[in-house]
Amino acid sequence: MATLEKIRSKGGILVGIFVGLALLAFIMMDFMSSGASIFTGNQMEVANINGTSVNIQDFQNKVSEMEEFNKINTGGSAMSEDEAYRLREQVWNQLISQTLLEEQYEQIGIAVSSDELMDMVTGRNIHPAISQHPLFANQQTGVFDRQAVVSFLQNKSQDPTAYFYWMVMEEQLLNEKLFNKYSTLLKKGLYVPKAWKDSEIAARSKSVDFDYITVRFTSVADSLVSVSETEINAYYKKNRDDFKQSASRNIEYITFDIVPTEADRMAAQDWINELIPNFSSAETDPIQYVNLNSDVPYNGRNQRAAEFSSQLESFVTNAQVGEVYGPYLENEAYKASRLVAINNIPDSVRARHILVREATPEATSILADSLLNLARRGADFADLARRYSLDQGSAINGGDLGWFPEGVMVQPFNDAVFYGKTGDIVKAESQFGVHIIHIQQQGVLSPKYQLATLVREINYSSETYQNVFSKATRFAADNNNVELFNKAVEENNITKRYGRAIGENDNSVSGLSSSRELVRWAYEAKVGDLSPVYEFDDRFVIANLVSVSEEGVRALSEVRPQIERTLIADKKAELLTAQLAEISASGADFPTIASKMNASVQSAENINFASFQVPGAGVEPALVAAAVYTPAGQISKAVRGNNGVYLVKVNNVEANEVMADNIEVELEQNASMKIDYEMLQSLRDNAEIVDGRSKFY
Repeated sequence: MATLEKIRSKGGILVGIFVGLALLAFIMMDFMSSGASIFTGNQMEVANINGTSVNIQDFQNKVSEMEEFNKINTGGSAMSEDEAYRLREQVWNQLISQTLLEEQYEQIGIAVSSDELMDMVTGRNIHPAISQHPLFANQQTGVFDRQAVVSFLQNKSQDPTAYFYWMVMEEQLLNEKLFNKYSTLLKKGLYVPKAWKDSEIAARSKSVDFDYITVRFTSVADSLVSVSETEINAYYKKNRDDFKQSASRNIEYITFDIVPTEADRMAAQDWINELIPNFSSAETDPIQYVNLNSDVPYNGRNQRAAEFSSQLESFVTNAQVGEVYGPYLENEAYKASRLVAINNIPDSVRARHILVREATPEATSILADSLLNLARRGADFADLARRYSLDQGSAINGGDLGWFPEGVMVQPFNDAVFYGKTGDIVKAESQFGVHIIHIQQQGVLSPKYQLATLVREINYSSETYQNVFSKATRFAADNNNVELFNKAVEENNITKRYGRAIGENDNSVSGLSSSRELVRWAYEAKVGDLSPVYEFDDRFVIANLVSVSEEGVRALSEVRPQIERTLIADKKAELLTAQLAEISASGADFPTIASKMNASVQSAENINFASFQVPGAGVEPALVAAAVYTPAGQISKAVRGNNGVYLVKVNNVEANEVMADNIEVELEQNASMKIDYEMLQSLRDNAEIVDGRSKFY
């Protein structure tokens, strides 16, 4: 438990360093030995990656382990449904990546030796995840200490939490080292051809000013071009990969929202009215009363009058302590507020602190008292903070937190500095540990008001819930096929909502949080089926499955309009290109060409090969290339762009100084970066992956 507490108190950085990376580490420990047993067969297979089978039990064990790892880091408890889904998605993606990488490592013969691992942990090349880890820092100086790592390794077997933690860290280091070796091997094979480099240098060595003509595709009537069935079929056959799709479902649904009725609102008001007499009594402790009865607990904040609503501002500035205002309606809740205290406290405070937290409360108390005594006797507070404070963000500045207003810090810290006096050195305990606080400066005193507010939120009653549920189930029973469903929706003026392109493993449908159950139904139903009545958040839902798209290549009938538009644009481009070529060949000048094409001449200046867009034309790489490569004073050939056909006349060319060596390095770096972000995707694109998660989640 000592290590667990230490990780929680000092390991905040681990959430950033390890939670994501450790997924890559821990999930692979048992996966590779998994497979469909002779007893369960494929029924228990959650994934098959290039023939490597993963059992659902093993996969779920890894998900559970990472949930526990997350809890250790954050000190949290149960994860929400959305958090669990995101973590499961991370484990899944890392499983695929690591499985595919393991295949590559084995084929090439890449491995990490024990000496290499120790070099990353205690050798000359300490990994940042170790050297920057608070667990391995010297308690006096805050600097990385190799001996702290050695001691941790020697004692980890005595603490299950420490052992678990180290196994995650070690596996992460191993996997990162393997990945870096593989990535480096690929990058060493990169080569920038001389022709590529020379072309890039030539393109960047000049900027151009030019005029251009845009002839839009829309200037040609669709009736002037035609596309044959043979052309459509040929295009479809040649570009089948462009029409690949994942499995998806489209649904439409209606909702019956569960909202408070007028009777529910009156019930909330009656409740607050009934409690006000007791709440107003001089014998009643308002803070305890609020905490026992209110929907919102007492917060204890001191607030300036201007921070309240106008109705409460008038109340606090004229009331005596103990007086009650209310009931009043605010933010969909009935409230009554009692003035608890009027305190003259600073608007802001400047303070510095030393945060300590040891393995046990006793050890923490001893260290805190020792530091408090040293500070009060005149020791250098800033030096103590740099040496002992766990708050590394402020420790580097001698513990200085700067100026801050009331209510920003945790309550014990807040009370200590705002109710203390300038120059005081005090001790306060919070959930983060024990703070030794020096109150350096305090702002001008001004009146602040503390209110205890009794709140009754306006919520729907069980009767309202049952009434809405009955309405939804009655609608479902009376309209049990798609024709009746659509007719009733129209007659009752019900708004339809839509869930489009729903993936098989999506956790929810658009507009319905945590609606995984509806996603599963959509993949089990047939087109035209109506769903059961589902409940998501505060609404009942009935859905209709509108269309189904299976994984594979989309049918020609589905993509025909898209192909026709593409082919029509191609033919319009050919027609416009021929027209521009004919007019240019006649010797017409640039304005005449524009006039004959019913277009105008536009201008652009200081355009080079790296220009992202052209003023007046937008993102048009073909136009930029034509301008850069056309000699000054000449008219280019017609070039097809995204939105039309362009003709360019270059008016001026300015030479730009370029560093050839720098460009070569840049091209190599860009290619290297491309490996980093495209390598895994390329492996996935060429792998055979069977995703069976929808059977289990």
